[in-house]
Amino acid sequence: MRKLIIVELMTIKYFLGMSLIMLNISCNKYQVSDHCDGRKFFNPEKGHSFGDQIKWMYEIKTIDWPRWIEDIPQPAPPPAVSGGRVRVTYINQATMLIQVGGINILTDPIFSQKAGPVSWLGTKRVRKPGIDIDSLPKIDVILISHNHYDHLDAKSLKKLASKYQATVFTGLGNKKILQSFGFKKVIEMDWWDKHAINEGTGFVTFVPARHSSGRGLFDKDKTLWGGFVISTANGDIYFAGDTGFGEFANQIQSRFKKFSLAILPIGSYEKRWFMKSQHMNPDDAVRLHLMLNVEQSIGMHYATFNEHPEQAIDAHEKDLREALLIHNVDASKFKVLGFGEGYEMDL
Repeated sequence: MRKLIIVELMTIKYFLGMSLIMLNISCNKYQVSDHCDGRKFFNPEKGHSFGDQIKWMYEIKTIDWPRWIEDIPQPAPPPAVSGGRVRVTYINQATMLIQVGGINILTDPIFSQKAGPVSWLGTKRVRKPGIDIDSLPKIDVILISHNHYDHLDAKSLKKLASKYQATVFTGLGNKKILQSFGFKKVIEMDWWDKHAINEGTGFVTFVPARHSSGRGLFDKDKTLWGGFVISTANGDIYFAGDTGFGEFANQIQSRFKKFSLAILPIGSYEKRWFMKSQHMNPDDAVRLHLMLNVEQSIGMHYATFNEHPEQAIDAHEKDLREALLIHNVDASKFKVLGFGEGYEMDL
């Protein structure tokens, strides 16, 4: 019965999402490349099929999460950070506040009660964001890794657009919907595109990831997904977005020889046979940490929305500890922050 309910809810989510997004789908053709056929995007490495998705949904064995968690309040972040230092605050899911070079960067902001196409339909959160949206410092830049509902949240972005006229960087195909939320400066990027952040404050490069996109049944992979490298005078910062482990890691490593800081996803990775082409598990994240020669990694994308209910809410913590031991990495080099907790370091 539970499986049937899950299948029905996901089907409703797809169809309603489609009806809301159709007006925002770009009909423009893109340059044909190793990840685009001119109209749709794809991963160079093989992923799962539609049949695999049906099999996964049928085989789901849910693990209960707490209905609600009250986190310990954390100190508020400063208005800004400069002087060759960076501060990262974990808000929730893939929403990180990155403060560097006197500017404030917000990634994949979601502050809504549910991740879904409308306020009453979607996956409900199990805890509050680590920082309330009204308590954020001034936001200068927003990075959107892809358009899934828990990464491109309409309600949160509309509120941010009304309060801050931030510059938004995102993958190809997302400009129209972001402009509809009220943002005036939206920079669409293909993989390896590089753009100045603000005059004199560095660059952002859109880098490959192994994932997908779509907000409805018929817009699958019509927009591009990826991660971001923030290059500053003092060092490079990598925000991976949502991704499975893949060949793209070698490509990033060949272009960026060292990272001062990497923010890597470590959650939503079971059932492994299905999720490995979309989400890294902690072992994958530790391997990527080593491949990219990262000085300090911080985990993200965990314990917020029970979207993939086949692992315990804290499974990522145990699995990360085991992965660090297996790969002989000091635990201090890969941190899991509390919700609202900040970490500051020299670049």
